[in-house]
Amino acid sequence: MTWLARHAQSIQAGSAILTAIVALAALIGVKVQLDQADRVQREQSAREAYRAHLSLAASMPDFAQPQDACRLLVSGQGGAYVAFVDHLLYSAEQMLAISEGWQRSFLDELAVHRDYLCMAEGPAGETEEMHALLSQFRNTACPTDPICG
Repeated sequence: MTWLARHAQSIQAGSAILTAIVALAALIGVKVQLDQADRVQREQSAREAYRAHLSLAASMPDFAQPQDACRLLVSGQGGAYVAFVDHLLYSAEQMLAISEGWQRSFLDELAVHRDYLCMAEGPAGETEEMHALLSQFRNTACPTDPICG
């Protein structure tokens, strides 16, 4: 009897184990690739949201740098202004979820909308990142008595 014939059963078992290990490694590789693709897509989406907001701000300077946000809020453009700030908050939410280091930039951008953001009816933040950003902003920038309303 040859060595191969004597050890055939052990070789088959080893081959089965090796096949299972290779299959598991392939599954892990697919998971890593899918996670990476998802991360890249989220980063691209966040950057696109921020670029869209910058474009919107350039085309709507009265909303980007309001002279009197309180008056703007009660005017016929109040809803559009709220939507503009919501878009800023959305782009901030997207960027903060994928990348560190943007918090200071967004706090600076929120500063010009202080009158609206400090109102009791102002946005609360839908995500943990946004709630933390708005809380930090309100703790440092909002007066004790709201300016509007």
